[in-house]
Formats: sequence, C-alpha cells, structure tokens
Amino acid sequence: MFELFGRFLVVGALAFGGGQAALPLVERLAVADTGWLTPAQFAAGIGLSYATPGPVLILAAFIGYHVAAIPGALAATVAVFAVPVTVAGAAAQLVGKLEGARWFQAFGQFAAAGAVGLLGVTLLALALPLTDVHPTLLLGSAVVFVAERKGMHPILLIIGAALLGAGSSFL
Repeated sequence: MFELFGRFLVVGALAFGGGQAALPLVERLAVADTGWLTPAQFAAGIGLSYATPGPVLILAAFIGYHVAAIPGALAATVAVFAVPVTVAGAAAQLVGKLEGARWFQAFGQFAAAGAVGLLGVTLLALALPLTDVHPTLLLGSAVVFVAERKGMHPILLIIGAALLGAGSSFL
C-alpha cells in the first residue's frame, strides 16, 4: 500500500501538461515496473477514465483498486491529486496576499501579454503545416475565424464546413 501511495504521489507531482501527458508514466508504473496490470487491463482503465467526467488521472483509482481493493483505490486517488491540490491551494493563498501589490498587478499585465504572444506563436506553428497539406485549409480557417468573430453561430459554421467538405469531394 505504501508503494502504491508513493508511486502515485510521484505521478501527481510530475503530471505537468495534464493527465494525458502523464499516461506513459502511469503505464510504465502500472504495467512495466510493477506488473499490477496487464496491457489489456491498462487499456480498459484508460477507456473507463475517459468515459467518466473529470480528469483522466482518475485512472489511479482503477489501478489502486486492482492492487488493494477499495483502500488501494482511495490511497492511489488521494496520492495522485495531493501534490497538485496542495500547490494550487498555496498558489491561491499567495495570489490572495499579493493581489493588492502594484508590482504584482504589473506582472500580471505583462504575463498576460506574454501568454497571448506564446499563443500567437503556437497558432502560427500549427497553421503553417496547413499550407503544405492544402493551402486552402489555411484560407478556410481564416474565413471561419472571421465569421465567428462577426457573430455567426458555431452550429452554422460546423454545418457550412461539413457542406463545403462534402461538396469539395465532388470537384
């Protein structure tokens, strides 16, 4: 039980990028290193975790249950979420203490600008390969973006894109 708790505590501490990013680590832990699950059982656990509302790392409860029944499920679940919840709570307290500080407000404005810049670079990195696949995809993406910004309902955009896609197959 201690090994189960300790291993999932490490997973929770290293799960940067969300649960999907941690799945290879969890697979190594549960299948390769410990043999707690077979590859088929692990795949079933992933399927169940995607079927449930909430984070994919609820897979910890599935693995914990296979290892030590309900106490194992509880231990693995508490362990995998302990570090992120603790860090988030500490960060919220720190922000609460600093939110009135002028330098912190200025930092927030510049951090927001930096985040927007990074999103722009990411968008560009994702858009450029479209020109290699088919240049009109980039144009279509721009048209959809402008139409959405002008207030066109997303359902209409989806229907329009589906019709254009179906129509382009006839050309």
